[in-house]
Amino acid sequence: MSTIPEAGDLAAGRYRLEAKAGEGGFAKAYQAVDTERDELVAIKFPNYEGSSNDADIIEEYFLKEAEMLARIEEAGGHPNVMSLYANTEDDDGTPMLVVEFIDGYELDDAIERTGPLEDTEHVRDIGIDLCDAMSFLHENELVYRDLKPDNVMIAQRGGRPVPVLIDFNTATAFDSDGHAEDSGTTILGPYKPREVADAGETDARQGPWSDVYSIGKILLFLLKGTVPKKDGVNPRDFGIECDPYLAEIVETATQSAYDQRYRNATVMKQVLEARDPTPPAQATLTYIQQGEHYTISPGDTLGRRFAKGPTPSIAIEDEGEYISTVQVQFDIVDGQWHLQDRSLNGTYVQTGEGWQRVLGETGRERLEAQGEDPTDRHGNTPPTSYELSAGDLIALVHPSYGVTFEFESES
Repeated sequence: MSTIPEAGDLAAGRYRLEAKAGEGGFAKAYQAVDTERDELVAIKFPNYEGSSNDADIIEEYFLKEAEMLARIEEAGGHPNVMSLYANTEDDDGTPMLVVEFIDGYELDDAIERTGPLEDTEHVRDIGIDLCDAMSFLHENELVYRDLKPDNVMIAQRGGRPVPVLIDFNTATAFDSDGHAEDSGTTILGPYKPREVADAGETDARQGPWSDVYSIGKILLFLLKGTVPKKDGVNPRDFGIECDPYLAEIVETATQSAYDQRYRNATVMKQVLEARDPTPPAQATLTYIQQGEHYTISPGDTLGRRFAKGPTPSIAIEDEGEYISTVQVQFDIVDGQWHLQDRSLNGTYVQTGEGWQRVLGETGRERLEAQGEDPTDRHGNTPPTSYELSAGDLIALVHPSYGVTFEFESES
């Protein structure tokens, strides 16, 4: 067993441990000083001695958090997500994470000290920030799955208190081959929707809507101070004085059936910003080869289906496995629908001028790494996104691949 770190120790030859910052079932954290940079950081170690979990489980989830934080950093990071500085080992070989030190307090501690928030605008602002963070994660094929008050710190940034996600050991994604990772989780509670809490015992799909449920429960916690273990909760039914629009948003977000919630955090952010629980405009995709119709909302994704684990908003079968987990994402920019390619192989859109290839940064980097030229025969670099019009055709991978959708916007 590795040496138990204590305040005053020098970890990895440069990080002087100060006060213990907290601990959970998989990790414990210390406030520390990076002596080489004279900067305050936080150090996370596996919580071998302070947890009831087996050592191999602790290490599995600790390493999963390291992987998730690394993926977030590779994607550019987010102001409402804790930053990873280094994934390294202590002198005795104990794995450790060097992360951003969040100078603030956990959300549950704040409510315990001050009581429920009476300022609806403050609750709304926290909800918008959490939705923005979750939208970023979803865009990068991550589902958080464990949003609860003690995984959120409140820190002063830009002159106002903002939420920061600090724990990623139960977040999940897809591996480098595009296969779904294990969707199990060991922690239950009122903040988890049924498809996460009962993973392995239900056919309900995990996805962006799973985090939407948890955001709704967080907003209820801010308003009430406690969270009932029930779904479809309207805060006003508990005597909470809050704006009707916010009560309806919470009720919609926490529905038991995932297809009755907001489709993703992007949609939930938009209704919070608009102070209107009505979802924004939708559009329709028709899978030409299968004759199937799908309704899409801003932020929705289209990609390949897997047997288990988080899936895109619209998941289709692809035995050839050329379609990426998240092939494309749809959004509305300045009132117009756009398609953003997030695949390895690219997407084609047919307009009145013929087929236009759309290729995201990941796909470009893949081609360049293989020594291939990402430009077309005219020497033009394909755009990463494309503005859609009614009647446009969307071909995944290539028009000849046989997976084509017709786009129709709704009025």
